[in-house]
Amino acid sequence: MLRNVFFCRTRFVFLFYLCLAFTVNFVSAQKATSLSAFPSVEPLFLYDDGGSFDDDDIIKAALEFSECPLSSAQGQAAFSRYVELRSMVTGISFMELGQSERAEKILSLMYEKVIGSYKERQTRMNLLFEDGSYNCVSSSVLYLALAKASGLDVRGQLTPNHAFCTLYVSDGSGGGKAKIDVETTNPYGFNPGVKRTLQEDASHGRKYTVVPKRNYSGRHEVDDRMFVSLVGGNVASDYDKAENWQMAVPMSAACLEFTRGEQASFYSNRTEFEKLCTNYVVSLQREKQYGRVLEWLDLVLARWGAGNELKNTYEKSVSNYIIALCRTGSFSAAKECLDQRREKISMQAQVRFEQMIFDNEVQWHLDASSDDDAAIAYLQEVRSMDMAKSTRNAAKVRQRLEYHWLNKINAAQKEGDFLYAASIADKGMECVPGSSVLLNAKKACFRNYDASYHNKFADLANKKRYEEALDVLNEGLSGNPESQVLKGDLKRLQGMMNKR
Repeated sequence: MLRNVFFCRTRFVFLFYLCLAFTVNFVSAQKATSLSAFPSVEPLFLYDDGGSFDDDDIIKAALEFSECPLSSAQGQAAFSRYVELRSMVTGISFMELGQSERAEKILSLMYEKVIGSYKERQTRMNLLFEDGSYNCVSSSVLYLALAKASGLDVRGQLTPNHAFCTLYVSDGSGGGKAKIDVETTNPYGFNPGVKRTLQEDASHGRKYTVVPKRNYSGRHEVDDRMFVSLVGGNVASDYDKAENWQMAVPMSAACLEFTRGEQASFYSNRTEFEKLCTNYVVSLQREKQYGRVLEWLDLVLARWGAGNELKNTYEKSVSNYIIALCRTGSFSAAKECLDQRREKISMQAQVRFEQMIFDNEVQWHLDASSDDDAAIAYLQEVRSMDMAKSTRNAAKVRQRLEYHWLNKINAAQKEGDFLYAASIADKGMECVPGSSVLLNAKKACFRNYDASYHNKFADLANKKRYEEALDVLNEGLSGNPESQVLKGDLKRLQGMMNKR
């Protein structure tokens, strides 16, 4: 006889586990270290101009930024060379020249007496006087000082990649002034783009030269202090590239202090200082020294405050340290770290870090739970916490409870005890009222219960062992009197038995 379609075995339906995955890249927290091991956050030097900032101060400050102060023999020698040049550009005959001619002769004199070979990174003033090596910054600073000593109105100019000077001369229009650029990296760089006559050659022919007029796009005029601080900025940058933070940070701090009160522009010593501090922080983070990072940054902020760059670096560093502490289960320390620094971070960051600690602490305890009952008991305690009462966290705690109740339900079903599994679902719904997840789990328990008895019934009925099949259905209905599946099976069985 062909098998009746109603007697086909029914597959058991088990629930998939809810997966709650929380992945965080943890790092090891570090012990506190002596503050003396950190780069100093104090300026390398403090320059006192006595209330005025003249050409002498330009050179003296530039020597300080070159790490060759006037108090050193090398600094004295360099300054003496400058004094010699200054005496030439302030002599009676020199001062009788017109402004433009005087300004052009100063550039020629620099190349005749001092300047030699161009080196892109050679920004130190003492080396310029010692061996003639220079770049755009060192040569422009020297020109600025000599031109001012000669009574000229000269101002420093910056672009993103270059430094030069501009001379302002009267244009005869009743107070107006014409601007003439001075490219100090070329001996013929006065008023670039203008053809100049050179000395006659042996054949008495004339030679000419033209320095191409640069496209000084993005140029910004800066005050003398800012211009001179470029020397220190370049020195600090070299130390930064070499990761010599012990020298880089104090030098950058000296630039910041030297130009305190400067107007914000495309170039700011505040910005450069904060970028350099961030680079040092990154170097510590590469070694996972997150605790040390915050120790040092607290010193920086206490001394200098914070702009946008440093605020961003600080908040990231607090985040990394909190993660490190959570990774080791040090949640009290993580909370203390946050509480000590609330005034230095935004409210948005505070909320984010509180959530981070809460999530990690809950997951830590759940991972350490011995079984689902222990996890459920812990989550019940969590529900009383203030952090757990937000809509987001309440929902997450609810999901975790459902997850562990489902574990218990599925474990019972694997043993074939579907009615017991359904009773566990009832307890779960008392713990998580209105849970559609657990309600569906309970329904699945009864479906699996019905399927198990239907399969037994189908096997016996196909073998025409009707009385045994009837006993199976009665047993099944005693456990689930409302089973439509088993009631239908019973009706069909009665029909088969009547046809015998």
